[in-house]
Amino acid sequence: MSILKIPTARIFEPLLKPARYKGVYGGRGSGKSHFFGELIVETCQAERGTSAVCIREAQRTLAQSSKRLIEGKIASLGLGHQFKMYSDKIETPGGGIIIFRGMQDHTAESIKSLEGFRIAWIDEAQNLSARSLSLLRPTIRSEGSELWASWNALQLRFMRALESRARQNGWRCIVSDTTDNLASANNFIRCGYRLYQPQNPWAWPNSLYWHKSIT
Repeated sequence: MSILKIPTARIFEPLLKPARYKGVYGGRGSGKSHFFGELIVETCQAERGTSAVCIREAQRTLAQSSKRLIEGKIASLGLGHQFKMYSDKIETPGGGIIIFRGMQDHTAESIKSLEGFRIAWIDEAQNLSARSLSLLRPTIRSEGSELWASWNALQLRFMRALESRARQNGWRCIVSDTTDNLASANNFIRCGYRLYQPQNPWAWPNSLYWHKSIT
């Protein structure tokens, strides 16, 4: 079997080592999706029989999935003769498979269909709900299994821009909320926000409220 030699940007090199969790965030053009697209093809070609699932929180059609990106990587790497492309899946060498799913469509029962999959790549992970993550983590649990996540850092830039404008306007603080959105909650923590309980909560019973003083 031929060995793939794929050039990898230095910033992504630590992600080539085996790990239970791998995560990359950045804006458009940062290369995060292309890196994981190549890595999933490389892994499936090198480790015969590997099955992988590409996930988004909401995916109504395959046009919203990573399928086209992965098919492009297979073609550019000259591996079209080893992979079989279908309308809804990709068969990998050795009897493996790559499928594409939206987590909103899964229940605690239906998620069991993903047991035995070795790789789960969560694209646009900033939209993944806490519920979806709680379903996914115990399901992808075979030996050597990995959970990959790529997400957009646009929210961080937006929050910093909002804080700058708030200071210019003389605001003393900023308050906001998140609901079942782990990535957004982590972004608030990164930007120095603290949890608080408002006197008159305005969102859902399970919402988290955030406060930051900007004086």
